[in-house]
Amino acid sequence: MIMNKLVVWLAVCLSGISSALYADTGKPVVWIYTDMSDKSIPGPNKEGTVNDPDDISAMAGYLLLADCFDTRGIVVASTHRKQHATSGNQAEWAQHYLGEAYAADVVNLKKVYPDFPDSISFTQSCIKESAERFDYKKDYAKILDRYPTVTSLLDLLQHEKDTVNVLCWGSLTEPAILVNACLHSGRAYLLKKVRFIAHWTDSSLHQGSPEHPENVANCRDDASACSYLKAMAAEGKILFYELGAIGQHGIVSGSPRGKNYFNQFHKSHLGKIFATGKYAFNTVDDSDSATYYVLLGRWGVSLCDVASDGTNNPEVEKANEKKFFQEAAAIRAELLKRSDVAAGKGSE
Repeated sequence: MIMNKLVVWLAVCLSGISSALYADTGKPVVWIYTDMSDKSIPGPNKEGTVNDPDDISAMAGYLLLADCFDTRGIVVASTHRKQHATSGNQAEWAQHYLGEAYAADVVNLKKVYPDFPDSISFTQSCIKESAERFDYKKDYAKILDRYPTVTSLLDLLQHEKDTVNVLCWGSLTEPAILVNACLHSGRAYLLKKVRFIAHWTDSSLHQGSPEHPENVANCRDDASACSYLKAMAAEGKILFYELGAIGQHGIVSGSPRGKNYFNQFHKSHLGKIFATGKYAFNTVDDSDSATYYVLLGRWGVSLCDVASDGTNNPEVEKANEKKFFQEAAAIRAELLKRSDVAAGKGSE
């Protein structure tokens, strides 16, 4: 059994990444579910915000690398905060805050990196106002029209020939609804076309313990959705890459520190958002960025270094954390170079 799993895993790494991920366009197809929201909305976090603003920095970093991806959807405010029942349209906020910054910077970025898309759009999560959590007992295929940001991903899976990489930056509610609906409607074959890549919904080393690795914030947000997806991955019904806390304790912890360094990003619109989205402990916290850096595989950790069955071996997490820690300065240097290009002050 172990040997069979190893053979499957090697097949995914050796053939899947070279063909499915990089077919035709040469770019991974990406869909993002993020709890990102306007950090001026007051809330219970230690930063005084309704949602952790680390996703703002992660999103700005993603947009500075947008030419590397084939972005098909960015769903914002996929979260369970009661404040969002009346917090206003968060897609409109994201379009104004990040979309306009992207539009301003992409003019110069395209001069050096011509594959940048002309624009980026955002969609507000269907669970933003209801704060709904996943229910194992429901057959979501029967009520799927209630969840437009799930049906839009399902539609993409039905028409996209390449693998779709779903980056999970917070709650797993919407991915769980998608999987449930596919399994209940005889469309399990569509799940062979998707990979879920999640940051920190499991860790024996950070927040969680060896006895309860699921005792981490992103999993606690919707424990039922989290356990459901891990169970489906264990049964081989989906591919679920659990990164653990390697973004936080690898990329962020290994990053340069100090305002003198990060003030350099303020020259571009996206760079400034990256540097100020969440600046804590004298550095930028963009921990969910690990999901797209492993997808690119250029900085020490790739999907081949992570199990696809939802498990997170602590020794593997520790090794991947160390690799990202060692590459963190290079990751920041790449973003700074692109921020300079966006500002018209640098070249490749």
